[in-house]
Amino acid sequence: MKLPKIHLPNLKPVPQKGLECLNCGQPLSGSDNFCSHCGQKNSTKKLSFGVFISNVFSGFFSYDSRFWRTFIPLLTKPGKVSKEFIKGKRVKFVNPFQLYLNVSIMFFIILGISNRFSENTAFNDVIKIGESNNSLSELNEEKIDSIKADVKKDLAEAIPNDSTSQKVFTGLDGVLDFAKEKVNDSTSVEYVYHIKNDTLGKISFANKIKDFYHFFEKHRKYPASQALDSLGYEKSFWNKFYYLSTVNGYKNFEQAKEDSDSVTEKVMSKISIVLFIFLPVFTLFLMLIYIRRPFTYMEHLVFVFHTQTVFFLLLSIFYLLNLFIPLTNFEWVFIILFLIYLYKALRHFYGQGRIKTFIKFTLLNSYYMFLGFIGFLITTMATFILS
Repeated sequence: MKLPKIHLPNLKPVPQKGLECLNCGQPLSGSDNFCSHCGQKNSTKKLSFGVFISNVFSGFFSYDSRFWRTFIPLLTKPGKVSKEFIKGKRVKFVNPFQLYLNVSIMFFIILGISNRFSENTAFNDVIKIGESNNSLSELNEEKIDSIKADVKKDLAEAIPNDSTSQKVFTGLDGVLDFAKEKVNDSTSVEYVYHIKNDTLGKISFANKIKDFYHFFEKHRKYPASQALDSLGYEKSFWNKFYYLSTVNGYKNFEQAKEDSDSVTEKVMSKISIVLFIFLPVFTLFLMLIYIRRPFTYMEHLVFVFHTQTVFFLLLSIFYLLNLFIPLTNFEWVFIILFLIYLYKALRHFYGQGRIKTFIKFTLLNSYYMFLGFIGFLITTMATFILS
């Protein structure tokens, strides 16, 4: 009797495939493309530059990748990705937190590039302004010289002609310095430090900051400890912190007067962190509005992460287009697009009627604007005081 042939699995490894998963050690047949235990690709290729770059970009440019399966419906079908994710269809979508983090980082990179590009395009205009200023300064030299001569003449008539005054007027610069000192002596009022008059040591926070501010104006090179010693304040942790915060605020305010763009850039670089911190607070308000809907806090948070991701995506598209096509005063178009998206996402995700959704949509936007204003104030204060 003939026994039937038994087909054994191919245990001979195919070139560049192994018999064991390099990640978890799971036994594999020589023809397996992926590990059945952890999902890693079955490959024994050595890590080279080409393999590394291929792994980086394959996740983005592969049509069937999780990135595109999340990105496209997230933009085109408001609320759908959030609804499917909380129902358990999670393998085919990128994690909401990870997606939000990546897109927000991408947005601030694009924002930085856009700011640099704007500075470079304005470079020629700055040169032209500089050239015009040079020509203006040449025209004004005669007028300045005549003013200096008048000042010198008036001072010579007002001050007795003796040896002392002759030394003062040896040069025109000396005349101007002398005049400046006279004006300052007659008009300036010496600041009185509160620490000098307060014998009990109960100085208010505002007066303490005033003392630090006026002291730093005159003694900019003093470190915090030396400044506090000179003023007579205790060298405590909080006094040092208040002094350094006052110094930073003073310097940033001066910088803002000269170059407001650099300060704005600092604020914008920190606003994403504040917005991220406020997202859980905003989610609590969202949960309160939809308290009758059968969603947990984390399910509400998934929806918030997805809508905020779209917000940053739309802003990124705006700034990318602005690099090539000037879109001055067109921000409102993208804001309206986001508001329409948010309204549709609320309707689809929570499944309520148009009127109820519109009322809650209005309340949510009002609360979000309030949080955004608070966040902007905190970010601006932190930028001026701590950086």
